[in-house]
Amino acid sequence: MSLTSGISGCALLMLFISAPTSAYDVLVSVTGRLIGNTCTVSADSKEINVPLGNVSIRQFGESGAVSSIKTPFFINLEECHEGFSGLKISFIGTQDTLNPQLLKTEDGGATGVAVQLLDANSELIPVGKQTEVYGSAGANSIQMKFYARLAATSVPVTAGDVSAIATWVMEYQ
Repeated sequence: MSLTSGISGCALLMLFISAPTSAYDVLVSVTGRLIGNTCTVSADSKEINVPLGNVSIRQFGESGAVSSIKTPFFINLEECHEGFSGLKISFIGTQDTLNPQLLKTEDGGATGVAVQLLDANSELIPVGKQTEVYGSAGANSIQMKFYARLAATSVPVTAGDVSAIATWVMEYQ
C-alpha cells in the first residue's frame, strides 16, 4: 500500500460526509396552534381578605374546638379557554407547628389557635393539599366557595389579634 492511496481514501471519505449536508430535496413545514386550558383570575379574587370577626375564647375549651363563626370567601375565574376541563386548588402558607393541616397565626397576637380552611361542604382542606376538581369541561367561568374559621391547637387559648396569610395555587386538569 502506497502513501498516495491512503491520502486519496481519506479525501473520498470527506467527500462522502460532506455530500448529504449540502443538498435538500424536501422542505417540511409544520404549523398549528397550541391553546391553553387556563382561565383568568377575576379582579375580586387577586387579593382576598377574610374577616373572621370577634370570637370569644370560651369557644375553645379543648384542643380541636372550632369557632362558631365560619366566614365564606370565593375565588372567581373567568374567560376560561376552550380547552378548560377543571382545576384543583391548594392553599400554601406557614403551617401551624402543633397542627400542620392549619395555617399558623402570626406571632404577637392570640395564642393556641390557627386558621382552618374548608371547602364548600365544610370539609377541611389541609395546608398544601389539593382540593377535588372544580369546574367542568367547556365552562367559561367558575366560582369556588371556601370557608375560614379558627381552631384551637392548644389550651388555654389567649385573647389577641389573629392574622394568617395563604397563597392559593391552581393546577389545571
